Amino acid sequence: PGSIYRPMQGKIWRCVGLETQRGCPYTCTYCNSPGNNVIYKDDGNRIFHRKKSIARVKEELDFLVKKYNPQLIFMVVDTFLAMSNKEFDEFKEMYMDYKIPFWMNTRAETINEHRAAGLEEMNMLRMNIGIEHGNFDYRKNYLKRNVSDEVQIKAFEMVADKKYTSCANSIIGMPDENRELIFDTIKFIRKLPKSIDATGAFIFAPYHGTPLRDLAIQKGYLKDDEIASVSNTAHHSMLTMPTISKEEISGLVRVYSFYVKFPESRWNDIKIAEKSNKEGDAMFKKLGKEFDQTYRSEQTMADLHA
Repeated sequence: PGSIYRPMQGKIWRCVGLETQRGCPYTCTYCNSPGNNVIYKDDGNRIFHRKKSIARVKEELDFLVKKYNPQLIFMVVDTFLAMSNKEFDEFKEMYMDYKIPFWMNTRAETINEHRAAGLEEMNMLRMNIGIEHGNFDYRKNYLKRNVSDEVQIKAFEMVADKKYTSCANSIIGMPDENRELIFDTIKFIRKLPKSIDATGAFIFAPYHGTPLRDLAIQKGYLKDDEIASVSNTAHHSMLTMPTISKEEISGLVRVYSFYVKFPESRWNDIKIAEKSNKEGDAMFKKLGKEFDQTYRSEQTMADLHA
């Protein structure tokens, strides 16, 4: 029974997952969904990316509510808002009978003013928007995410004043990345509205079946027999690259939120905190306390100490 309890934004919630669609229509090179799309198409011209009807989603939701009485729902979907406005309105009409707080992942291109407002009416708790990389050329050429900086910033502006929390997901330590490229992502996220949650970054995981893994093997950054963990919260990079060390990637992940939120005048202190040594650990602890006092919301801090 304890397995359904999950931490989120300073609270422990009775949480269940709900799948509204499987797969994803996008072609990001670090994700296995595009590979599944190809496999299914080659295997009898079948379709991997498919959506459940609203009636089916309602049926499953009724079952979960009756059995678990959830306080929070995680939408187990790669890109939750990969739907038409008609589909969104149909889902909203159905979900307004429940209004159970939920959180989900999506992309900037899937957000508009209508949806931003509708998600608030549905009582959404949290939305993670995948930025992944702040350098447009790298994002387009390496990740196959051909979305402009302007579109992404506009999406965050549309959700900045809503009751729900929005955050930007990033990945660092990808093939051929260096410190300068990682800071392109940091600097991009610093352009987002101040109300956007100061989340950290994930270290790139070279999953089987992804083009970015194939590129890493081709360039000699990874051995073919190495297997990526199923977790996306690893603390160490699997890639051995000439452009940046594993240790530096780990250090940058550790202080990523500090670089995003603190003023640039503090960056020398933050660089010290990247190191896992006596001086670095002491600085990390000091900055962590200051970060909590300055950048965490009053409500989140109250929940954490409740």
